[in-house]
Amino acid sequence: MLTIVQIFSGLQLLGGALWAFAVAAIASTSEAQELLAEAISPWMAQNAGTLFLILGIALLVLAMWSFLLARGYFKGLDPARRKGRRMAVYAIVLAVIGIILVPNRTDPGSPWWTIILNAAIYFYLGSEKVKSHFGCRK
Repeated sequence: MLTIVQIFSGLQLLGGALWAFAVAAIASTSEAQELLAEAISPWMAQNAGTLFLILGIALLVLAMWSFLLARGYFKGLDPARRKGRRMAVYAIVLAVIGIILVPNRTDPGSPWWTIILNAAIYFYLGSEKVKSHFGCRK
């Protein structure tokens, strides 16, 4: 089950990365920067394309990492469990940044889904039952 949840999390992160790349392309145009300048600070409007590009790259890296972790979970490798907890924290931090940049998203790539999925993964990977499955010592 953990492997399936991690795959869904990876797909969601991949969707978020594609969304960020699309927004970066649109935000780099002068028309979009003028519209953004009316809603947010001028500095944010001018740099929105770069900020979303960086966010997209980070989300893409996390998505790839997520798929590799799913493989490690399937095989019951303890390093995958430890790295999975770390990755869940990184994904939540990036999701919070996404919420700050664009607060009203509810699509499947929404940062709220990233927070929910990765919080579940983080707490599940820390449970005693899972630690014993992965062969952790106390």
